[in-house]
Amino acid sequence: MVKSVLAAALFASAVGQVVAADAPPSLTLTIMPTMKDSVVTDVAIHMTQQAPQIAAGQSLLTMPIELVSTPTAAYQARDISAKDAQGVLTLTAEEMPADPSGQYRRYFADRATVGDVTYEYHTPPRAVDASTRNGPLFDLRTQQQGVMGAGVYFLALPAEGQPFSVTLKWDLSKMPSASRGVSSYGENTLNTVMPAEALRFAYYAAGQLQQWPKGNNSNFTMYWLDKPPFDMAQLAPQTQTFYRYMANFFGDKRDYRVFARSNPYPAGGGTGLAHSFMFGYGSEGQTIAEGVQVLLAHEMAHTWPKLNSSESHAQTAWYTEGTAEYYAILMSLRAGISDPKEFLRQINLRAAAYYANPYVKLTNHDAGELFWKDARAQKVPYGRGFMYLFDLNQRLQQASNGQRSVDDLVLEIYQRQQQGETIGNTEWQQIIQRELGEQAVIDFQQMTQGALQIPSTTAFGCLDAKAEKYRPFDLGFDEMRLGEVFKLRDASEAAKAGLKTGDKIVHITPLAELKADPSKKMAITVKRGEQTLYFSFLPRGAFVDGWQWHFNERGPAACHFE
Repeated sequence: MVKSVLAAALFASAVGQVVAADAPPSLTLTIMPTMKDSVVTDVAIHMTQQAPQIAAGQSLLTMPIELVSTPTAAYQARDISAKDAQGVLTLTAEEMPADPSGQYRRYFADRATVGDVTYEYHTPPRAVDASTRNGPLFDLRTQQQGVMGAGVYFLALPAEGQPFSVTLKWDLSKMPSASRGVSSYGENTLNTVMPAEALRFAYYAAGQLQQWPKGNNSNFTMYWLDKPPFDMAQLAPQTQTFYRYMANFFGDKRDYRVFARSNPYPAGGGTGLAHSFMFGYGSEGQTIAEGVQVLLAHEMAHTWPKLNSSESHAQTAWYTEGTAEYYAILMSLRAGISDPKEFLRQINLRAAAYYANPYVKLTNHDAGELFWKDARAQKVPYGRGFMYLFDLNQRLQQASNGQRSVDDLVLEIYQRQQQGETIGNTEWQQIIQRELGEQAVIDFQQMTQGALQIPSTTAFGCLDAKAEKYRPFDLGFDEMRLGEVFKLRDASEAAKAGLKTGDKIVHITPLAELKADPSKKMAITVKRGEQTLYFSFLPRGAFVDGWQWHFNERGPAACHFE
């Protein structure tokens, strides 16, 4: 499910096609947010579809009910007003089959449509608090003087997969003066050709938006509403540098947009959609342990390398997430944003997390079944894909006398996709067989079945891998929900210290500090009924066997990262 709709969003990121005489049918969408007492209380949609000619009982609209553990507005049939040339259309809603990623709902009428069909519906933004799960940034949330989120949450859209001549408009008459409307595709009115699903998998922001850089002359723009607790004047140019370096690597000249929003809990993350991404941050600027710049680089890297076959997300996530992890740190180094020491630190963070993951030996399929139920399973393709690609790069360089690398394979896949080819795991195996022989195919297949990835002893001419035992970070409860203790693991140090499921978290040591220092103890304050309780424990699990890299005797000066 997620695979197909993201493919639609990717198609849509190449906007700007000329509408010819045989243009596809039109789809006009107007978004109208309403602000009362400085808070956006409602977002209304007015949509007209040109003569869809849909028979009775066939799907007119679809929308997710829940997608990757994130709830949506999930309209009932009575929430959507529909009219055509003959008058009111009475809609019925029906749940579609669920899969591990979520579930959709379809809407159909009791008679065939006649002429154009107009729909109206509306929703308040999602109510969130400190106990809200820190999931993918698909929901719609209020921010200071505005609203921000993904179309996933609030758009019920035509069910057909065909392209439309889309007109996207903003009606800001119920918003403060100086308000603006921006989507992943640009500011104000949009006219282009894209499938309807591409509107769903895009970001939208309205209100008194701040942006970097000022003006409209840049192909890279960052937007935010709440004032971030970090220096956006420093972060935005760094992110632009990374974008331009990586876009040049892939030969991409399209515009790119980044949206930032605050969370009511001490955690953050990011989600990439159509040539854009959004990142969320906690009240003290918390994002991920690796840091906000790496988070932005990871999400931006999702713009290019991916497999576009019909295989499930679970079967291709090793490549999607693995390449994002790999290029987030490698391109940051190449672009001059980080240095070899930081690169080494980031490698070892990923290696430590990979070997410590309790699901490290699950097959790709089995890990996928748990992606949206357990954050640790969701991280399997991140670590597995990164470790596989990191080692593959060394093998390619050794076999070619330094003439071939992962870069060559990733660029080949991207270029073939740009020419209309479908590339999946089968094509990947053909490529690595050509480069390294049949053993490379066997190694790949074993990786997808959960074989532990053991690295080559050297990498990049300056790094040596050594086997080590260490106690991995283990919070003891769900890291995706830091407003309360949720899914407490009985054998964890957190449970042994006395925490209980349902404890409301008042204060917590930042996870980034705990992950960076193996000796640092957690200090956590919780509310349990009328009691305020304090606990301290070392958030580490049992010893595991893993690998870490170190600079060899030649040091950083001997590194070859190009």
